[in-house]
Amino acid sequence: MASRFIQNSFHQQESQRPSRALSEHQKSRSEKGGQKVHHKSHASHHYNPLVIPCDWVLAENHAKARRVARELEVENQSTCPCCGYSIERTDLEYDCDPLEMKFLGSGFPLFYMFIKYCIFILVEFWLLKGMFCLATDLMGDYCYNQDKIKIQEQAHHSIHDHLNQQHHHKHKSDNSICGGSLWHFVSLANVYDREDIRNLQSNLSLVVVFANMVSFLFFRKAQRSIDIEVDESQLTPSDYTICVKNIPKLNEDYKEVLKNIFQNYAADGRELSVTKIVLVYNLDEVIELEEALKEMIREKQEYLLENGMNFTDFKVKQLDEKLESLEQKIHQKEHELFINKEKFAGIAFISFLTEEMKQLVLQHNPHTSWERIKAFFNNGLTGDVKEKGLIFEGHKLYVEEAPEPNDVDWEFIHIQTGQKVKARVIAWSISISFMAGCFFLIWFLSELAERMNEQVEEQEKKGIKDSLTQTIAFLTSQSISWTVVFFNKFVIGKVYHLIVDLEKISNKTKFNISFARKQSVALFINTALISLVIDFYLTGNVIGKGGFIYNESNVFLLNAFIPPIVWFVDPWSIQKDYQRQKQQKNVKNCVLTQQEANEIMEMPDYSQAKRYGDIMKTMWFTFFYGDIIPLGILFSIMGLTLYYFVDKYNVLRRRTIKESLSKHLSIEMIEMLELIIIFTGIGNTVVSSILFGEVKWQDFIIIIIGVVYILLPMEDISSVLFPLEQKDEVQTYYEAEEYFNTDYDRENPVTRREILHEIAKKK
Repeated sequence: MASRFIQNSFHQQESQRPSRALSEHQKSRSEKGGQKVHHKSHASHHYNPLVIPCDWVLAENHAKARRVARELEVENQSTCPCCGYSIERTDLEYDCDPLEMKFLGSGFPLFYMFIKYCIFILVEFWLLKGMFCLATDLMGDYCYNQDKIKIQEQAHHSIHDHLNQQHHHKHKSDNSICGGSLWHFVSLANVYDREDIRNLQSNLSLVVVFANMVSFLFFRKAQRSIDIEVDESQLTPSDYTICVKNIPKLNEDYKEVLKNIFQNYAADGRELSVTKIVLVYNLDEVIELEEALKEMIREKQEYLLENGMNFTDFKVKQLDEKLESLEQKIHQKEHELFINKEKFAGIAFISFLTEEMKQLVLQHNPHTSWERIKAFFNNGLTGDVKEKGLIFEGHKLYVEEAPEPNDVDWEFIHIQTGQKVKARVIAWSISISFMAGCFFLIWFLSELAERMNEQVEEQEKKGIKDSLTQTIAFLTSQSISWTVVFFNKFVIGKVYHLIVDLEKISNKTKFNISFARKQSVALFINTALISLVIDFYLTGNVIGKGGFIYNESNVFLLNAFIPPIVWFVDPWSIQKDYQRQKQQKNVKNCVLTQQEANEIMEMPDYSQAKRYGDIMKTMWFTFFYGDIIPLGILFSIMGLTLYYFVDKYNVLRRRTIKESLSKHLSIEMIEMLELIIIFTGIGNTVVSSILFGEVKWQDFIIIIIGVVYILLPMEDISSVLFPLEQKDEVQTYYEAEEYFNTDYDRENPVTRREILHEIAKKK
């Protein structure tokens, strides 16, 4: 009935579009670092991004415009013709309140609040349990007693001899043999024979878990409060805009059809005012032409380098003509998308006159994941026409909050669900294969370390002291923890960025959520679980020399201090500086395009998802093994504190921000952080069952509490317990538009050129 009414009424009620003038705005904030960038047309007719040789003054001005600093509020500001950002800016103080970074979006104030709360939760863990565990571990004497160690070593040799005879030199250590290193004295190994102390420590785990649960509720409240404060202080297009998906193919004007539907039928008869509609198109052909353009530019650059910088050369002129022709073809293809209705991707961004109107549409048009799954298997058609919401031509229109214009990934937003599912299956397959490779590498090093330690023990038993063998054994043991930390810092992030790129995700917040999830899981597996499987189940060396306690204690230490130290040294900035200086010293033979020169002058790009992954790995790892290695809690507190200050310094002085991430990334990270409750119980259970042959009832209860807590809608519970009022914007879309840094039509590669030319005329 709803479907029929909308279709029959379209030609009877055509609303007139309110007249409006384009304001003078800055261009996009969404130049995508590390991903494919669409060919950009620019407001200035004098600016050519493909020109060779480049103008280094323009490139330097672009770098100034892209640095992390507030725009100066002055008239007649100079702007970069490439990105439209103001060149005159004022730096934030290093010790500024993170809320002052709200011009970057709510993602950055939320991120720094996230780190602070993680530090608070670790301090809570340390005060409620960690200090007690460390003190009682030091009071133990299991690893201090040298006579006992000698007896253990003799038992160790006899066991190994027995195993070697029966298993052809395959080895598995006795869990009761203490390695006797400093790490063992400050770990659970030193109270191996003190069940009374271990029972007290288990009781404190319950106290920590309940304290964590309360902290998480206040954490969620603080995050919502920051998001509301940032949202109310910043006017952005998403305040007025919805994203509509599953729009059917039509032979009519999509904009007029959608305008009629959402002005007259989207809020139970209330008449609304639509101010702008931006359609999403299939850009595959445009992207293909852009790749050809890049290849032709590379050909020109190679020819200039090989044959001298002669721009009057016949072949150079030929290539210039081809480049110009290809550019025209790209512009023509973009224009054809307006005419060819088959290229419409079934998605539109619709802006309303007020935020209240937008909220009304969202409230009256809910949908569920189950509805979308059913529609996917039915070619987008809705089976039940009585479902609540807008149903048009048999398709339910899925209405949702729109991401910010520069949060949309216009390259992938048009990709169909089926293609995305295939891409994600491939991505997961690569991810599993990569982690399997990490497992076998660490297993190999563990086996090598175990054999070297056995060789040293055999020599000592015979009264032989071979310093070379001892050194090799020591370095082999150390190599395990160093390999883990090295892979975590330099390899896993890059690999998983490429893996998530394959998933073709429609916006940058979702991309960062997927990246942060996968990276966190990979880092945790690499840091905690692989060693657990190898040392507990394969080599059986838990508290012995070069075993689990020794390796994971080293990992705690290195994980705490290596990431912030590397982040402070910042090899990525050093590499960028080197590339910049190399090109500027060779100006006469520089074949960079203007766009490439602009990019090389920028600071390195910043990835917030990588930072979240680093922090999440530390939190999960600490709560998984904090009971067995309590000193690790203290290391993690110091490490995260250093990380906070170094990261903030890098953002303010040594990075380019090209993402405006929403609150959804922070909410997802809190959900993942709450898994520490389950990890506390699982970590304690695994250690107790393998090391002592027992499972504590306290740990079993903690696992149950953790599962229930994760299943509960904690964001809704926090909202009920701590209600916060969020006011709608009182300004209309047209009044707020002059404060927008960008808009959906200026971000959409298809409409960008035309809109920016209109802005140029206004200027």
